Amino acid sequence: MATVLSATQGLLKIATPAAARDFITQLTAITPAQRQTQLLMQLKLLSEANVAGGTRLLVLETLRDTVLEAQHARSREYWGKPVPFDDDTREIFSRSVSLWIALADAYESLISDMVDAAPELAEHAELVCYRALRCAGFAMIAHNRAYYAVPGILWEQAHRLYSFAESADVTDTPVSEGGGQSTVGLAYLQIVLAQRANPDSMSLLQMNTVDRALAQWAGLGVLAKDPVVADRSKALAVDLDSACGACRVQDLKGDNLRYLDLEKIGDRLRATAIALKTQSPDKLGLGPVPRELCEKLMLNLHAHWLAPGTAREDERKPMAFNVLLSATLAAMHYNVSGKPFAPPDAGLSSRAKFDMAGFQRVDGPRVGDASVRSRTLETWAVVNQSAAGMLGMCHKPNDSTRLNHNQLLGLVAPNGNTYVGLAQRLSIDADGVITLGFRLLRAKIQAVAARVSNVDAPYDRALLLGTGPENEPPTIVVSPGTYAPSRILDMHDGKPNTIRLTALIDSGANFERATYTAA
Repeated sequence: MATVLSATQGLLKIATPAAARDFITQLTAITPAQRQTQLLMQLKLLSEANVAGGTRLLVLETLRDTVLEAQHARSREYWGKPVPFDDDTREIFSRSVSLWIALADAYESLISDMVDAAPELAEHAELVCYRALRCAGFAMIAHNRAYYAVPGILWEQAHRLYSFAESADVTDTPVSEGGGQSTVGLAYLQIVLAQRANPDSMSLLQMNTVDRALAQWAGLGVLAKDPVVADRSKALAVDLDSACGACRVQDLKGDNLRYLDLEKIGDRLRATAIALKTQSPDKLGLGPVPRELCEKLMLNLHAHWLAPGTAREDERKPMAFNVLLSATLAAMHYNVSGKPFAPPDAGLSSRAKFDMAGFQRVDGPRVGDASVRSRTLETWAVVNQSAAGMLGMCHKPNDSTRLNHNQLLGLVAPNGNTYVGLAQRLSIDADGVITLGFRLLRAKIQAVAARVSNVDAPYDRALLLGTGPENEPPTIVVSPGTYAPSRILDMHDGKPNTIRLTALIDSGANFERATYTAA
């Protein structure tokens, strides 16, 4: 039976590859959370110990798969969870990022040994640099999937590692990876393009699709020391002395630039967009993503990679005013209707029936306190605006604030009008400030009640959206789990109606929006 590890500080258990293998065996007896904690502790102890560089590399290679497995097991506990995180989720996220950084730093520490204590490690320069770069990239991915902003320190490390690989002339030297091969240059370009794709405006499914695309296309890109596109407003480059990713050349002032030649990637992207007209994304190696969503993603990638400056966010105008934001369908219903929700089938309470039997006056159904509480709002500052939506910031979110990408949100403007829309961009910085891109659903809103027909269930809140821009058909917004093709709903907008749901237009953590016809 494996021995459960002690958490005693200061006891290094991975001083040699053999010891590391024994340590891994013992890890099987503990939970993923404990495994992660032990791995992080041991990597920190290894960094402080006087272990020869060659031995450290062997130890790290021995531990690497175990770290990957532990990190994967924990990722599902924070990826895509509502933000800001609660205390438990924040701890999982922080520990996961710390482990990626510890492993990246452990590999990078071997670079200084190449110059000093262990010059023989220079024979493995491409491996050391590649492993460190991949771990830094995984730390960025952890931030993306959590909708937290990537810190500049990770960009500094990625640029530093690529610069070293250039100086050692190993950017294109093959490294074994997962049964195949890759290079430092390829890994770095994947990081740069993945972050340039604007992941804070994507769902997890879209991020996965971009990863699949880059696995096929990144090898077609080139990083050059000389400009490759004459138009500086559309050329992309990275500044290896900076703490950020790729930007338009006209926005960079450094003198250590690497220019992105993405012409062949552009050709592949356009060919993929055409192929999507007749083939499924899955068949094209992009995963199980709906065709329409994938087509839209291809357009966005073209804008971010090949035509920077043409994406919608660059058309926004600076603004400075406050709005009130609500994050539940109940609150939106209240703010649209201006009164607590009273289900049309509420009827009279038992007390009311008793009073009526005793000839006491009864005016109607009593409304519960839940509707009164549903009006809760939070103040946000709008910093810019476009015809399609706005960008808002909240510096001190409430303890109860929890937001998801593509969540339905209600917005009360300074003039008192209520709007609804979707969280299309979501990011939290190191200081806890939330940035939210809000896409307005431009249609007349009506607060109604609805329920699935022929089911013994009470009416619930719903919103009717009238005809939208470009003759978009009317839609109904209902609670998650309500939609099914051709499902009949009882809908009450002051008088009873029945409608048939026809197509699902949008869905998120707190809503479904569907087109409908009269039943």
